[in-house]
Amino acid sequence: MIIDLILDRKEGMAYSPREFYNSVMSYYNAFPAIVEPIANALDNKADIDIKKELCTYIIDNGYNQTLCAYINETNWLEKGGE
Repeated sequence: MIIDLILDRKEGMAYSPREFYNSVMSYYNAFPAIVEPIANALDNKADIDIKKELCTYIIDNGYNQTLCAYINETNWLEKGGE
């Protein structure tokens, strides 16, 4: 699920915004209501909106909210972890 993508990045795995987007979209058919706001934020390429939607996802799905600190300090539009 999307939580795994976030945790992979947090753990330092290679990150590509395009691959992240494609991975998020792979869940669309099963979870359109969850994926759509995140995908829209990624489409709009506004890092602040991506952070907002990822944190909303964390909170709404009962994941550890301390992940929001990591999400908010990360630039989701830049490659990383290589």
